[in-house]
Amino acid sequence: MHTDDLTSTSKYDAGLQSEAYYRARMNPLQFKLRSMLLRLVQRETPLLSKIQKSCYTDWLDIYFTYSANLGSHTFYVLCLPLPVWFGFSYRDLVYVLGLGIFFTGAVKDYLCLPRPRCPPLVRKTMSHYTSQEYGCPSSHSANASGVFSLLSYHILANLDSYKATTAMLLMLALFLYFASMVFGRIYCGMHGIVDVMVGILIGTSTVILRLITKTSWDSFLTNNSVLAPIIAVGVYYALLYFHPLPIDHCPCFEDSVAFIGVLMGLDIGFWLLANSSFEAADLEYHGSCKYSLEQLGYMKSALRLALGVSILAIWKTLAKPLLTHILKPIHSRVFASQATKLNKPSDCAALRPRYELPLLVRLGVYSGIAFIAVWMDAIYKYVGLALD
Repeated sequence: MHTDDLTSTSKYDAGLQSEAYYRARMNPLQFKLRSMLLRLVQRETPLLSKIQKSCYTDWLDIYFTYSANLGSHTFYVLCLPLPVWFGFSYRDLVYVLGLGIFFTGAVKDYLCLPRPRCPPLVRKTMSHYTSQEYGCPSSHSANASGVFSLLSYHILANLDSYKATTAMLLMLALFLYFASMVFGRIYCGMHGIVDVMVGILIGTSTVILRLITKTSWDSFLTNNSVLAPIIAVGVYYALLYFHPLPIDHCPCFEDSVAFIGVLMGLDIGFWLLANSSFEAADLEYHGSCKYSLEQLGYMKSALRLALGVSILAIWKTLAKPLLTHILKPIHSRVFASQATKLNKPSDCAALRPRYELPLLVRLGVYSGIAFIAVWMDAIYKYVGLALD
């Protein structure tokens, strides 16, 4: 349940049931951890209200409300394919953002902590969908922390490739992005200090996890055994299957499904690319299209972008009804014995069976987006938009 009026949300926010309500539905460790953090979250309210009132300007309202879209999962899903079409390696960033979205969603549904009280705060957002989620941790802060940490690492590790001024400007831009995303969540009344600190911790941890596992995981995906993509898909599906169940109706699980789908499509596409004759097996280069502005020029570069975006838009439009039509008869037969569970209505995706048809279709839609992005170079070659 939600409201379009964000001036008073206390009747509708997730995480605001009585203490007895959560005690009866949580295991002892889960409830103890929630209670400890809830006290911190509640103590922040006067400080958060003071910060919001003291910093208020019309310009900052506009800036932070609109810039929040740069940290949404929709923005990343739509924009992450762009670098690959212009020669940039982007796999690290996709893993960091995908796992960041998943882990923040899992922790949200485990802790069931509310967003800051409104009133006394004033909530400012363009996404009423997002405002229905639990508060801790902040997925925007996790995303911003992951992007900032990963790209800063790559800049500092390759300083010889940049002019000093260029490196400084890039670092400044990254810091501005990070600060805007993190402080913006507090300014807009969407999160508290605990929320953003836990989000930053998760975002930074996903960067460390990716850097530690990069060589072994990418090498695993370049072997020619069909077990590689099967195991990868199994691991990702297991993450969704064991995702914590929320106590209230929280929609963040749907974002987790979308980004896990992206990771599935990315790894399947990467494995097929590594085992095809299309390109040589170069771990750093796999999954990105060869590109040179000097050779292609502005017109062909623009056509690359237009074609890629058009194909993804067509896929996004047609994939859901197409996959539903294909999978529905198969799904109904395979899960015939589970019909009672599958037909049980629920407004919350996380509370429905983890093998229901809409979940599998959503995985397929977003897997397709990543798969198409990885394989666009084959299409570019076919239509004359690839390098010779």
